[in-house]
Amino acid sequence: MSEFLGRLPDRKADTSEMGQSMPDQIFYHIHTIWLFTVGDLSTTCLQSVLFGLSGAASGRFTTPAITDDTRASRSTPQAAVGLIRSLPPVFLFVWLLLLVGQLSNQSAVGAPEEDALSKPYRPIPAGQISQRQVREGLMPPAIFLALLVSLALSVHWEAATFIALLLNGAALALLGEGALKLAACSGGSTVSAAGYAWSCIVGLVIAMTVQVQDFRDQEGDAARGRKTLPLVLGDAPTRGGTIVSMLLWAVLVPWLCGAGVMGCSSSVVTAGAAAVGLAVWRTPGADARSYKLWSVWLANVYIMPWLALLC
Repeated sequence: MSEFLGRLPDRKADTSEMGQSMPDQIFYHIHTIWLFTVGDLSTTCLQSVLFGLSGAASGRFTTPAITDDTRASRSTPQAAVGLIRSLPPVFLFVWLLLLVGQLSNQSAVGAPEEDALSKPYRPIPAGQISQRQVREGLMPPAIFLALLVSLALSVHWEAATFIALLLNGAALALLGEGALKLAACSGGSTVSAAGYAWSCIVGLVIAMTVQVQDFRDQEGDAARGRKTLPLVLGDAPTRGGTIVSMLLWAVLVPWLCGAGVMGCSSSVVTAGAAAVGLAVWRTPGADARSYKLWSVWLANVYIMPWLALLC
């Protein structure tokens, strides 16, 4: 992240638009908006896209559902082209809602102070934009654009509910559900009852394990006065509960999906790596690595329907 940000021009010293050319002003604003979401592209954003594409590719969560007679059709070039064509609208839907969530999160009371300790590259602590400018200048048009695009893509219910809930486990599951619906529509299908049930299961997985992201930034959370599980329940009990939840879901999800030995092995290995990291190494840097391992395991959970198709 730091290497990527280091290649971008430093505009912190001059946030005024006076004396800047039109291309410079446009780049400045695009760069500022980009920084609100860049830290979550490889996790929340791409994982939600992966969830939708995997679920649609498996055919288990769409209507008409995959059968033994239609199984071979999932690997045809036409099916692959349909999924590739769905990628831009799926990504746009997920990214716009992620932007709304991050604008709200990063402009909340106390957020800049917390980010100044752990994520100083973010636009507000970096001095590129103020909290008031975000709340009054960026949030309303971002919400309007997200709802407008979602309405055009027929995933407005997911978008409206996500905005109402914002970045908790249920809201993150809605990103995946909307992505699944868009990917399914690209192949002329719709999401079945099993697809909505799968989205609920994934939401439960996230809700029971997402606290893994709080271990790495307890200092910043305490400075902001946030009531995260590690601060409320204590570090050790929260770690223990998170590890148990991860290992439980690592076995349960492949079993529910019928992913066989291959799916179970990949899930247990990735969850186990994150669990060992949480249990053995307890520094902020080590917890940041454990969070990345948790993200890898979650991506593995997302592709479980597709792995089941291969079994």
